[in-house]
Amino acid sequence: MTTGQGRTPTTEELATARRSARRAARLGAPPGVCPYNPRNADEQTLATVWIATYVDALPDDTAGGTGQEEA
Repeated sequence: MTTGQGRTPTTEELATARRSARRAARLGAPPGVCPYNPRNADEQTLATVWIATYVDALPDDTAGGTGQEEA
């Protein structure tokens, strides 16, 4: 087993991850469709960016709220 930080993703790879996540959220895909493996050191940053972008791109009514409106 190899340990370490892995490589740093390129700007293009990060942009692709963000586009992919926004599209998945828009289409209503579950977060399990993330194409990056967070256990792989080389893909860990891309997986984190993908998940964060996915959550940010979800419509407000599916973002995991309590169902109560804010005051």
